[in-house]
Amino acid sequence: MSDLRMLTDRLQRVLARAQEDRAQRDELVDGPDGIECAWAAYERKEMWKAVNAIRLDRGYSEVSLDEVIYVELQAAGHSDYSRKFAFYCAELATKQ
Repeated sequence: MSDLRMLTDRLQRVLARAQEDRAQRDELVDGPDGIECAWAAYERKEMWKAVNAIRLDRGYSEVSLDEVIYVELQAAGHSDYSRKFAFYCAELATKQ
């Protein structure tokens, strides 16, 4: 199995775990495009932390939250949003 595919699977599990907590985060918070549900901000930050953990393990510098927001927006609206978001984050994690 390719490194990118394994990382995508790993990051999709991170996202799935974060998504399990949605009911506990139903308040509204400020987001990159205005007001959003707190669970969306939480899931994004969990993915950001996971991406940077992978990057640090590889000796790469951290990516910004804005970079994760950018790839999340690319995944938004797709029927396979979770998989696409995980894949785009895996690409971020491996980008030198």
